Amino acid sequence: MGDLLLKRLAVVRKRREALLLEEARLARMARQKKIKDVSLLRVIRREKELLLREEARIVRVLKQAGA
Repeated sequence: MGDLLLKRLAVVRKRREALLLEEARLARMARQKKIKDVSLLRVIRREKELLLREEARIVRVLKQAGA
């Protein structure tokens, strides 16, 4: 079980990294007025929050399991 959780944790961290880059790109574009609709930025931030929660949950389970 620990091996699967470690793999899942790696996937979550990669997705979080990609989301951070995308959020930074969209924020930059919004600041430069290149995009008018910032709703996509809101979606990215929400998804990032969900990923952070999932990462915390996985880390907590791994710590409890002693892995």
